[in-house]
Amino acid sequence: MNRRQTCNYEFRNEDLNAVKRLVPPLNALKEPVCVLDDTWEIITKDTDSRLVKYYSGDLCRFLNDAFGIYPRVRRVTDVQAALKNPLHKIFLLEAEDVADAPVCSDMKNAFHITVTPESVIVIGRSERGTAQGVYYMEDHMKLRGEAKLEEEAQEHAPLFSPRMSHSGVELDTFPDTFLEACAHAGMDAIIVYAGHPDTTLHGFPDPDPLWPGSGIGYCDFNNLVWRAEGYGLDVYVYSHMRCDVHPRDPKAREYYEASFGTLFRKAPGLKGIIFVGETFEFPSLDSHTSGIRAQLKDPADPRPSPGWYPCFDYPELVTMVRDTIFRYNPDADILFWTYNWGWAPKEERLALIKNLPKDITLHVTFDMFEKFTDENGTPYTVDDYSISFEGPAQVFIDEAREAMQQGIRLYSQTNTGGRTWDSGITPYLPVPQQWQRRYEKLREAHDKYNLRGLMENHHYGWMPSFLTLFEKNAFTTNTISDGEMLRRIAIRDFGPAADKALQAWNLFSEGIRKVIPAGCDQYGPYRSGPTYPLLFDQTQSDLAMPSVGWATHGGFEIWFPEYPEVDFENPAPVLMRYRRVLQTKELFRQGCALLNEAVTECSAMPDSDVARQAAVAGFLHSTYVTCANVMRWNIAKCLLKALAKGCEHACDAALLEAIGVPQTGDTSSQINILAGLMRQIADEETANTLQALRYYETDSRIGFEPTMEYVFDYEHAAWKNAETQRSLAQLEAFIQTYNI
Repeated sequence: MNRRQTCNYEFRNEDLNAVKRLVPPLNALKEPVCVLDDTWEIITKDTDSRLVKYYSGDLCRFLNDAFGIYPRVRRVTDVQAALKNPLHKIFLLEAEDVADAPVCSDMKNAFHITVTPESVIVIGRSERGTAQGVYYMEDHMKLRGEAKLEEEAQEHAPLFSPRMSHSGVELDTFPDTFLEACAHAGMDAIIVYAGHPDTTLHGFPDPDPLWPGSGIGYCDFNNLVWRAEGYGLDVYVYSHMRCDVHPRDPKAREYYEASFGTLFRKAPGLKGIIFVGETFEFPSLDSHTSGIRAQLKDPADPRPSPGWYPCFDYPELVTMVRDTIFRYNPDADILFWTYNWGWAPKEERLALIKNLPKDITLHVTFDMFEKFTDENGTPYTVDDYSISFEGPAQVFIDEAREAMQQGIRLYSQTNTGGRTWDSGITPYLPVPQQWQRRYEKLREAHDKYNLRGLMENHHYGWMPSFLTLFEKNAFTTNTISDGEMLRRIAIRDFGPAADKALQAWNLFSEGIRKVIPAGCDQYGPYRSGPTYPLLFDQTQSDLAMPSVGWATHGGFEIWFPEYPEVDFENPAPVLMRYRRVLQTKELFRQGCALLNEAVTECSAMPDSDVARQAAVAGFLHSTYVTCANVMRWNIAKCLLKALAKGCEHACDAALLEAIGVPQTGDTSSQINILAGLMRQIADEETANTLQALRYYETDSRIGFEPTMEYVFDYEHAAWKNAETQRSLAQLEAFIQTYNI
């Protein structure tokens, strides 16, 4: 029988919160417990609130779908009277409804839950807190596979607010099922791009974009705010609006009123706005910079454009924009993100923070710019978002301390939604023990530096996975330990094979810690996965990779197919990255073998969540195979071409040894051995690409990133393999040219 071909975007047809009939796993509770059945009622106050109606109905649907239990939802006008008769009732209330409500936290999403054998009372600090109490009950019933709750009486509050996310299903697009999933995950805000007062970046090509390739599509921001509110979510906009007038210019007030003022005048319900250097550039007077934004900068000018430097006059721009926005929303959260100049001297970065207005939010990336030395003494840096280093980076520490001293609210970009540039087209990284290390560091930063809010991801967005509950538990007070929660999740998903899953996750976590987050790989094979080509003489202009017209970052805009040549004067970085990726590849191979055994032992169906998790892990392994093959091919190619040219570095012993090629002393023989190796690598990589397709067929989220759209699928695999054959033909022609 022919296998059905997977269609792109199939994941969008799924209910992200669908609950199948549950059965008790090993997490099932022993007495004493609260046992729910058809005799129970769900009690809420009588209200027109969309959120109250949603979460009460959500609990009812959950009990129906998971256990076949059909409770009645009853709305009452006299809450106090209803509380006098609590038998077999689940009360979903707010602090304002109850005298002496035991909710101490002032966080909106905080709640107190009291569970006895006879009743359940959830009291939220606000409606949003009550909603989180509902999801808390559902999460714990899922862990047990039964309609039972442990007896408890305590408060649970989020450590961080906001926890905000871009859309993972489609750029700037938020279907209800995604909003529901965000709320269930404990997130309380979403992020949408704004290129103009009424548009996002998703849509038709913008004829005059700030960044090349940016789209333009109408967005009813007020409707998005309204819809999000129905699930307890705020809306932040991420600015792509131009700032081409210096705040000292006499026309500046009018200029910024037309952009940011118009946006917040039309949509005053927006919670806040995010500014980052690369899309918040202005004609700075700082002589360290070109004084003009990147798109207009003279390439011959060695100075950075203003968005990549902590310009002394940035506080003037922030103040101008803040005042413009505050006229329409005095409570707007103004985020100023220091992402682009973490490389700059500490003194200059901190001087900027000292001069910022105190009623905005400083936003600092958690992991970037940290410098390391590998086991052989070779230096490297965390170039872009990575979980290989849990953080915090010294840049974060320095800027967080300064923010605290200045009394400025502090948020961080943390990638805790589960995705980083360690693999751009993998929906999440199944490395929970490494994520746990980051959670621990973030909790420390909360206590030490008053870290208050998180951006969970960049434009690659977030999608639900087994990590979702793991993170929510870690970022909530009075919950079980990280280790215990991970164990329960493993039992929930893998039953008697839970130990193998835990071992596999640990191998993956160990493997990701070996990754070198170098720009050439993060903007190369890590970002594109097995689509990354093996090139011989082709340049980027020779390549016509499949790309849809509506991709904001289509083609090679944010990944580069030409792998950098070997620097024969300093091959140590190449050898380091190759050595490390081999270690990562092997650890993922071992982990995938264990995880596949676990999937088999728990008799999972091919479309089950655990089978999809195994596919995600398998695709990551294929990505590391590709990266290793690209490095090995590139080393062999550079050596081969150097030999043909008689280069003195052509027989570098360390490079030859790294790729398993003996030193022969004879040029013709050496070239033939290298060519043979390249043919072998090409065959291995073609097989690896075909194997990666099997993983994509299991989970259609694989290969997709919201701004790049699909970068791996059937079409991309065919293109990659055709390009491999083209390279092999060029290899043969090269050998014939040199009469070898």
